Amino acid sequence: MKLSWIFREVFLGKKEIYSFGASECGPLHCSQKLPNEDAWLRLSGSFGLLAVVCDGMGSKPNAHIGSKIACLAVKESVQRWSKVSGAPISYLLHLIEVTWRLRLHPIEPDTAVTTCLFILVLKNKIWIVGGLGDGLVLVRTGTDLKVVVGEREEDFSNQTNGLGISKSTSSWSIMELPPTNKERIAVIATDGISDDLIPDQLDGFTQWLIDEFAKLNPYMRWRKLSNELKNWPTPQHLDDKTLAVIHAPVYRER
Repeated sequence: MKLSWIFREVFLGKKEIYSFGASECGPLHCSQKLPNEDAWLRLSGSFGLLAVVCDGMGSKPNAHIGSKIACLAVKESVQRWSKVSGAPISYLLHLIEVTWRLRLHPIEPDTAVTTCLFILVLKNKIWIVGGLGDGLVLVRTGTDLKVVVGEREEDFSNQTNGLGISKSTSSWSIMELPPTNKERIAVIATDGISDDLIPDQLDGFTQWLIDEFAKLNPYMRWRKLSNELKNWPTPQHLDDKTLAVIHAPVYRER
């Protein structure tokens, strides 16, 4: 997983797309010498660009395994799904669940429950963002910011969802966004971050991510973001923290 922390820029058509992120074990798990229960990855390929963030449910003994395998399951599922032209998004969600269970076997799914959030930018410049469970998924196109996962009134419905306990694809919150020439940024984060964000400051948080990190080289970007997560400003914060971003600046003809 560590190699995927250092992100590079990729190109979809004429648009430069930046992707970055980091994960840090929270003070509670570090003090108890327990593993980070969050996991994430980034992948670029013939399908486009993908970022995944997963948060193992802390009460489950195999939470850290479930989250890591969920990232791999999304990766494998996107690669397979994208090869079938016109396949509905619901097929991708079914495939993620089945692939996760197959990769997890013989571990029982209910011992490894995990959230699963992702950003998928396809080669045709369509963006698919969303996930299963709590945390934060937001996307801003131009000045229009939409929260896909993480609205406060949805918290009680989201917190009990995850791979291993969800009953159908209707439990997922997914948004498909058409191509645009406007700047677009999508952010996914575990609840160790989202729970500390003020709802009416989400746009400011999004802009801070661009201003502070977008112009850095990939290694410095990861290092600075990791340091921010490690030194999280909320007093007495305890939880693991993981965040990933995909950013498409304003389109310019070359």
